[in-house]
Amino acid sequence: SPDALLKLFARGRNNIVYAETKMNKASSRSHAVMQLKVMRRPRTAGGAQQAGGAQKFQATLGKLSVVDLAGSERVKKSGVTGKGLKEAANINGSLLALGNVIQALASKKKHIPYRDSKLTRILQDSV
Repeated sequence: SPDALLKLFARGRNNIVYAETKMNKASSRSHAVMQLKVMRRPRTAGGAQQAGGAQKFQATLGKLSVVDLAGSERVKKSGVTGKGLKEAANINGSLLALGNVIQALASKKKHIPYRDSKLTRILQDSV
């Protein structure tokens, strides 16, 4: 239902971590990905029967990916240190990997580097 979907979105938004940097008072410290998979299985025309009396079904699949990417940061300007520095490096690394995947797809290269980050692996069938 639409209400259940909105509740899931709100729950996901509550799990995003924010931290203050010199450049941004509420900087998200992670990417957020929500994927909604929908399957529709209507009966095939005529209700075709398979061996053993089971009915044959044809499935239609769909997937919606809603992605909120954390912004890249210039570590020097943002002044992050410690844990924040590691988070910034991870964010920048995954954004670089996503850019590399998009570049490889646009250039129609044979090898697409989906395995370079968790983000690109999750979005592999959506990019």
